[in-house]
Parts: sequence; C-alpha cells; structure tokens
Amino acid sequence: MSRNFSSDGWQGSEGPLFTLGGLRVDLTLALIFLHTLAMATAAILTASGREEWVNLAAFAAGDLKSGQVWTLVTYPFVHDIRMEGLWFGLEMLVFLWCGREVESVMGRRPYALLWVALSAVPALILAATGSFLGSRALAGSGCLTFAVFLAFCALHPDAQFFFVGLRARWVGWILLAIYTLADAAIRDWPGLAQRWLCALIAVAWIRRGAMDWPSIPPMANRKKAAKSKAGAKKNPSGPSPEKVDAILDKISREGIDSLTAAEKKQLEEARAKLLQKDRQKG
Repeated sequence: MSRNFSSDGWQGSEGPLFTLGGLRVDLTLALIFLHTLAMATAAILTASGREEWVNLAAFAAGDLKSGQVWTLVTYPFVHDIRMEGLWFGLEMLVFLWCGREVESVMGRRPYALLWVALSAVPALILAATGSFLGSRALAGSGCLTFAVFLAFCALHPDAQFFFVGLRARWVGWILLAIYTLADAAIRDWPGLAQRWLCALIAVAWIRRGAMDWPSIPPMANRKKAAKSKAGAKKNPSGPSPEKVDAILDKISREGIDSLTAAEKKQLEEARAKLLQKDRQKG
C-alpha cells in the first residue's frame, strides 16, 4: 500500500488532535498511549499487591445493578502483561496500522463513536443474555482492535497483505474463523458472542457509510431544523474534499471496483456538486 503508516509521518484527513514535538497525535495514537499506560499501571499495581484495584475497571454483569456503569468503557483498558506479553505489542502495532486508516477515511467523530459502540454494545447484550450464554468478566481490547482490523478489511477488501499475499477480505474471514474455532473449542461462549458482535458492528458501520448517531433537536427548534434540512436538499453540500481525495486515492491504488457502495455514493455526490457549479457559472 502506498500510504505512510509511520507514527511521525501520518497526515490523516482532519489533522492531529495535538502534537508532541514532531509527533502528530491522532485519536488512534492517543488510544494506544492510553492502553500502554493502563498496562504499565496494572503491572505496577499487581506487583504491589493491589490487583483488586485493577479488577474494578473490568466489566461484570452485576456492575450495572450496582451503578458501576463506567466499566462499560474502562474494561478494554484492563491488560494483564502476564497473559498478553508480546502479543500486546503486536496488537497495538496492527491497531496503529489499520486504525489510522479507518479514522482517516470515516472521520474522527464517527470513529470515536465506533470505538464506544464496540465497547458498550456487546457488554450490554452479554449482560442481558448472561443466563443463557453464561457470564464472565470482560477485560482487554482484543475483540475491539480485531473489529477495527475487520473495518479496515471492509474499507479495502481488495488490498493485499504483503506477508500472505491474500486479499484483505479473505484475511479477515480466515482470522475470524480461527478465532471462532478457538473460542468454541474452550467453550467460551460469551467471548465468542462478543467477538462476533464486535465484528458485525464494525463491518456494518463501514457498509452504512460510517454511521452516526441521529441528533434530535429541541421541540422549539424542530421547525427551524426542518427548514435547514429542506435548504440542504436544494443545495447539497456533498462530501468534504478530504474524503473525495481519499476515494480517488483508493481508486488509483485498487481500482474503481474496490469502492464500497457508500464511497460510490459520495463520489457521485461530489460529481453532481461540481456539475451544478459549472451550470451556475455558465
């Protein structure tokens, strides 16, 4: 792939959240910093005999009844270096590579909402179905980062991975099948359900064109919002130039057949907007 995925050269479509010297920190890199800091903190607390403090951030079904709602978004940051070891570094490397591309294409806000949905929605469903699937504490980010990898595969299904020479769509399916068999072999039904829920959410988010939560205006402003919406239909703004550039870049790398339905729609909207400007000038 022609993009530069190094941590110091990444540009992104919206620019960095902030910079540290020459390092441009986007949301993906900020999450990696938080995961690394959380792992180091957990290791220190465990070594000092305070492992129960680490467990307070993990998610269990009973947490919702006791009011510990924060565990819905804190459990992905619970890492045990004794269990993860080198795999944690590999996981963060794949997350850096794929997450930055997903963030750049879909935008920072939808990407942040996707991360929250991957964390909270499967946990809520598992809490509701605990009597059927069985209950266990949720900790770690493995399912979430793998879902981001699948989102990358959905964005670039025809991209080839240099280490296997397979198209991204097949790599995603093969890895999902391996994880499914591994979870089934040890009868980890909650873990299997979490993995598939995360996978479905991530791929659906991409296929729907980076879904966003609907905003409901106050009752007093609904008429004004309706007029604004009508005006927007008459004068469609179209996709941002950054997104159009990313789509054109993808066409140059992988061909027009690699575009998703949402990307084709955005390209057509940009074309219609350009034609409308030409007519107005004429």
